[in-house]
Amino acid sequence: MPLFKTTLNILKIVDSDELHNRNWMDSDKLQLPPGGPDNPAYKWDYSREMTIEDVDIWEILYEASDGIGIYVAWLPYAEFYMVCSGWYPNTIADKIIETHYGANSQTTVYKRAKELGIPLHVHQIWVDDKDMWLYNEQPKNKDTTIILP
Repeated sequence: MPLFKTTLNILKIVDSDELHNRNWMDSDKLQLPPGGPDNPAYKWDYSREMTIEDVDIWEILYEASDGIGIYVAWLPYAEFYMVCSGWYPNTIADKIIETHYGANSQTTVYKRAKELGIPLHVHQIWVDDKDMWLYNEQPKNKDTTIILP
């Protein structure tokens, strides 16, 4: 079952649980928050580069203690990943956050996860023809590193 967090839960209120609605358990079908690949109204249009502030809900791909995690944008839905490599207390930077955006960014994130020793599962997904440019083997992604005080 997928888990979700808000940007606030990940960056500010780190001891908070995932995004959850009690009514999601009232159904025998998987209930998801708004956004995601099956809801075109919440898809990012790629007219400009996405930033962390643009994302309200993240799907958790991996999360561990000490601020380590890998997340993908769910609302709005886009090829935009946030990699948190952990808390560094008593240093200039408390947390280092990398973002990976755009075409082929999923490949970059998978490689980065291997470097950090983070196990990520690979799943086959259905991609519409109009969105195939995001998965072609051409380096069009935009990677940034943010240091949070």
